[in-house]
Amino acid sequence: MPVRIVIIGSGPTALGAALRLNELQIEGGLDLEISILEKEDAVGGLASSVTDKRGFTWDLGVHVTGGSKYTDFISTINEAVGEWNEIPRCVKANMSHIIQAEAPMENYIPYPVQDSIPYFPDYEKACCLADIEKIEAENSQVAPQNFAEFSRKVFGETLQELFIRPYNEKVWTIGLDELSCGWVEGRVPQPNGKMMAKRCALSLSELHAEEESKPRVLFRYPAKLKGVGAMWKRITEKLPKSWVHLGKSVEKIDSKTRTVFCSDKSKFEYDYLISTMPLVELGRITGLAPEIQLKHSKVVLVGLGLRRPQPETLENFSWVYFPQPEIVFYRCTFLSNFNEYLTPNAAVFWSVICEIGLPSNKKIDEKEKIEKTIEDLKSVGILREDVQIVSKWIHSLPFGYPIPTVNRDDELRKWQPIFESKRIYSRGRFGSWKYEVANQDHSFTMGRQVIDRIFMGEEETVHGK
Repeated sequence: MPVRIVIIGSGPTALGAALRLNELQIEGGLDLEISILEKEDAVGGLASSVTDKRGFTWDLGVHVTGGSKYTDFISTINEAVGEWNEIPRCVKANMSHIIQAEAPMENYIPYPVQDSIPYFPDYEKACCLADIEKIEAENSQVAPQNFAEFSRKVFGETLQELFIRPYNEKVWTIGLDELSCGWVEGRVPQPNGKMMAKRCALSLSELHAEEESKPRVLFRYPAKLKGVGAMWKRITEKLPKSWVHLGKSVEKIDSKTRTVFCSDKSKFEYDYLISTMPLVELGRITGLAPEIQLKHSKVVLVGLGLRRPQPETLENFSWVYFPQPEIVFYRCTFLSNFNEYLTPNAAVFWSVICEIGLPSNKKIDEKEKIEKTIEDLKSVGILREDVQIVSKWIHSLPFGYPIPTVNRDDELRKWQPIFESKRIYSRGRFGSWKYEVANQDHSFTMGRQVIDRIFMGEEETVHGK
């Protein structure tokens, strides 16, 4: 009898697992029966792209690639894409709540903000420097218990209140004291007091010259595809067509009979189940863990297709962060700067996509969110008052971010073994519920590694961290 594998979802994790299974079947001679169940009418999951009725293409968030240590991921996407755009990374933060510049674009400083303290006004700059000196003098060895303690220990109270707290609470939709710090601790360098003081003595023109002299960090985006989602569609073409089942919404999983039941009354039996659906949903429909104590946010995407001219200053921008509570979005991405196929005609149009974070149970008024986004883009200098908007697109992601709450790891240690004892492996952005390993390369590799664990007993280094 063939080994029956059911994969729920068709995003990077699911496709990573499926490609590895295909390799094992071809190269290793394994007899496998594979079923990929995708509830939508196209593959890609959260890495898919949508082209609206006006011809503008929207990624479901910001999906770019850079360097990656995962060679299988790099070789897979290189084969699928072929030609890439190498784009200089130009990321800014809007700090108009403390920088009162005459020209709106002068309120934008280089990101990360902790490296741009020298751009602050004199009073805020002095307070940040005093905080850094105090932190270095105390040299506390007390381990922080949450993100509020971590950010105060690393950046100081001033920077925490000016940017760290308002921005992160806007994205995560919960307080900093509810967030763990394991997902960032060890990844964020502590500012150096002497070096920062030296840079704070520079003039604005000297700071700009310093910024221009730095080597440009590049990221990659498919050069001739309509969005990153088209890349994952090409990757899926490497699999047998009979494996992929679109429009299959999973309603119930019976772990005793090892059967997956779909809303269209179809059912699939399995020996092993790889699930990339949200862990809390998996717990509910299996009945194995109906009360998992995990939190997530909702993300609303608002895309605007615009007629040129695009302000010259913005032609090199990648994306911008907004910590201000009164601005509805936390990030604005200049998507049309990534390639010329994301608008109907690159000579005539440009586009931006904005991300709005909301609590998971928050209802939205789509018209209100679009109009507030337009109003706020004008207030921060991204859109001119006379801009011609030719397309308005909005899309809600009920599961936007898996929130790394202070209790998250305890919950995962409690529930994941229960699923795996039933040969159910929950992986991916929301399957593992680990934001820190939720990029495309992490997710793809996580899918490959769970297959190697099942069939060869190898260790999972991505999911396990």
